[in-house]
Amino acid sequence: MVDSFNKSKIKNATLRQLQIFEVVARHLSYTRAAEELYLTQPTVSIQLKQLTDIVGMPLLEQVGKRIFLTNAGQELLKVVRM
Repeated sequence: MVDSFNKSKIKNATLRQLQIFEVVARHLSYTRAAEELYLTQPTVSIQLKQLTDIVGMPLLEQVGKRIFLTNAGQELLKVVRM
């Protein structure tokens, strides 16, 4: 499943985008991630949208007010935490 997204595309992501993704994935919350990173919630959302565009696959899925990692998001999180 590690090949569920093209790892070479990650090279176009910024370190900051990957850091923001890791914090959002850890908290499963844009708001808590924004607080931890001293950013606004819209900034976090924009950075994750840009990262999603770079990867070319959805990384997070929102159901109601809850956020879940997609399979691609789980794989990216493994790579980010290496």
